[in-house]
Amino acid sequence: MGVEDDDVLISMTGITKEFPGVKALENVSLEVRKGEVLALVGENGAGKSTLIKILSGLYRKDSGEIRVRGKSVEIQDARHAQELGISTIFQEPTLAPHLTAVENVYLGREIYNSYLGGAVEILNEKEMYRETEKLYRNFFSTVEDLKRPVAELGALKNRVIEITKALSVKASVVIMDEPTAALAEHEREVLFDFIRALKEQGVSIIYVSHHLKELFLLADRFHVMRDGRHIATVNAEETDVDRLVSMMVGREISNFIAKETVPIGKEVLRVTDVNQPGVLKNIRFHVKEGEIVGIAGLAGSGRTETVRAVAGADPIRSGTIEVNGKPIRIQSPRDAIRAGIGLLPENRKLHGALIEMSVSKNITLASMKQILSKKFILKKKAELDIASDYVKRLGIKTPSVHQNVRFLSGGNQQKVILAKWLFTKPKVLIFDEPTVGIDVGAKVEVYHLMAEFVRNGGGILMVSSDLPELMGLSDRIYVMHKGEFVHEFSREEATEENIMYYASGGHK
Repeated sequence: MGVEDDDVLISMTGITKEFPGVKALENVSLEVRKGEVLALVGENGAGKSTLIKILSGLYRKDSGEIRVRGKSVEIQDARHAQELGISTIFQEPTLAPHLTAVENVYLGREIYNSYLGGAVEILNEKEMYRETEKLYRNFFSTVEDLKRPVAELGALKNRVIEITKALSVKASVVIMDEPTAALAEHEREVLFDFIRALKEQGVSIIYVSHHLKELFLLADRFHVMRDGRHIATVNAEETDVDRLVSMMVGREISNFIAKETVPIGKEVLRVTDVNQPGVLKNIRFHVKEGEIVGIAGLAGSGRTETVRAVAGADPIRSGTIEVNGKPIRIQSPRDAIRAGIGLLPENRKLHGALIEMSVSKNITLASMKQILSKKFILKKKAELDIASDYVKRLGIKTPSVHQNVRFLSGGNQQKVILAKWLFTKPKVLIFDEPTVGIDVGAKVEVYHLMAEFVRNGGGILMVSSDLPELMGLSDRIYVMHKGEFVHEFSREEATEENIMYYASGGHK
């Protein structure tokens, strides 16, 4: 069945964009129809971000044509895109935390009343509040939050305020880049309901996400990209996860979340009765050689706090930590590193890597003593040789070891952080959300590297909000609720239903 011209809101044809040494987009086409959710999928580096930045007015295309409602346009900047009815909600928060919801919605385009022939202008707070309230009520029945600083609101309401801001400029197309990032499972479901409501109102959504299964709950069509090219556009009912993954990576990937069976050895880590007043209570668990041990729980359950405490990033009031059967006093990350514990944190850009420094500096950072001479002079050739070796071993895609980490994809940034810890020769690696924000192909590579580490006798402790990932990789899973470990499941016992029962407090 053909598509009427009136139903096509945006048409991009032959879009090409080059950066120095990189062709980010090559002859890409995209079509957005009225009232649809179009899922934009592909690996990191596929060109998704460049494409939406061109459509958002942040980048200028080198060639090609963009049509909005049939009219050829040259999008000059973000304001021009908004005037054309295109608004973007980026993955990173853009709200000013100290301002209220209303102030954020109208930031930079405040409404004023003019007096004395325009000589005096007074901010029309009532009008701005009234317009914001009208849009916000599409999502929530109560509007008291609109007068509070957005820093006091949760992640879900912040996302809704960003959607409200997009709608306030009369957007007919809203681009959402990883909109469920930082949302708990139940908050995701609420957001999905809001997106479906927008669709019923005729608003079109371009939805970018690495969570393929959640996309099937929303998407009408999938627009698949790979290596800066448009590979295919398929209807949601005519495809499945395996086919999408195959198109995204250019090869078949089957059963990509599965831990291989390796011999389980002696205990490498034991944590007993660790307490952090008001945060953690009597935390007890152990990890053995060859094991991947998972920690499940809802947002705020204490998962990240647990692994940070073990890695010396947060203080503990009481309890013991043993590595290879020996009690270790861990008061700082330096103590943890010396004991053979490495942490790959949830926020890799903020806590895991120094993104303004080179790949080589980041890889050798945690064990500088290995590349310093007796006179504490840096052995530069040794640093470069070591970094080059890890780049080759881990398959890190970078022009050179001199490249700043900030320019790498999320998957390659994660590999650099992993290389940093492998260089310290750890006994235990702790992964906090190991694959958040990275594409399917990069996830598989990270899984293989984790498997190699435990195959060589290491132990892994892993936090993940992705339950299929957690169940697919873990030998055992501990479940947390309100700062406590409330249950332990073997691989055979663990199901999503069982885990969520304990994680949500159903056992109490």
